[in-house]
Amino acid sequence: MSDSIAHEEAARWLLRLGDAPDDAAIFEAFEDWRDASPEHRQAFEDVQESWALFGDQAAAPELLVLRRDALGRAGGAGKRPGLDRRGVAAGLAALAAGPLAIYGWRQLHPDARQTLRTAVGEQRTVTLSDGSRVSLDANTLVKIAYSPALRLAEVVEGRAHFEVAKDKARPMKVRAGTRTVTALGTAFTVEHEGARVIVTLVEGRVAVTEAAPVRGAAPPPKELAPQQQLVFAADATPPLMHEAVDVERAMAWREGKLVFDDESLADAVARVNNYSRVKIVVEDAPARALKISGIFNAGDTPAFVEAVQSYFPVDVSADGSTVEIRSRT
Repeated sequence: MSDSIAHEEAARWLLRLGDAPDDAAIFEAFEDWRDASPEHRQAFEDVQESWALFGDQAAAPELLVLRRDALGRAGGAGKRPGLDRRGVAAGLAALAAGPLAIYGWRQLHPDARQTLRTAVGEQRTVTLSDGSRVSLDANTLVKIAYSPALRLAEVVEGRAHFEVAKDKARPMKVRAGTRTVTALGTAFTVEHEGARVIVTLVEGRVAVTEAAPVRGAAPPPKELAPQQQLVFAADATPPLMHEAVDVERAMAWREGKLVFDDESLADAVARVNNYSRVKIVVEDAPARALKISGIFNAGDTPAFVEAVQSYFPVDVSADGSTVEIRSRT
């Protein structure tokens, strides 16, 4: 099945579930479809996250019209002679893309959409059209989309620091995975590595929301004050709030420093690898779970490996492009 068809079907299921949230038969049929393939599951998560990013904008009148039209036409596909499946597909594809499909068509200009990317070992800062600044850590991908009504960004992977220009009429929304950070004029960092998301507030205030589950309401937003940090782990455990983060240490990456404070070796290695083409691989679970603290120069992989080898019961082997770390037997 192509990605476009999977996303069309996912959009149809999102509509049906939203219009009949208490219908057990519909929910059971949805679960059967979702669990039939990894592509189905991923497509539904993509569509769900796309709509979650826009919050109240998803209820805009033009989007509700498209929603009703697409659902009605999809429900009648194959039943009414002459029904144009391409019309159904177009409506569902727009819904699958989220509200940006409508706002992008009507309001966004080409220069309002940007893809910002840094390579391994590269950092850079970009000034956006409204005066906001985005600083990208190494190996980071950020997507930007502006319209007269919305300021949107997505940290697809990596870490980025946002200094948001004040605009009360257009809050900045920054998505990472299933979480969305909403800010007016403020400075904060969003890190997205795998399923883990970390939001660190430097100044101002932000609210962090999570996408609603398939059934039921989304958790209430979590508001952060300066020097607070919210950590969403890779598993389903509740997020961890750190009340008094050392901002200088949290922002040390912008000065080429990597600061680890009782972090797992697996997480530390993931960051170290962003700065070097020589990749570290931690071979076993006990080694990955080791806790490491310290300050290292970004890009100095040999010094990091030497420290790990000196302080932990591990063996190290290297072949030039890869360094393997494993528990000592």
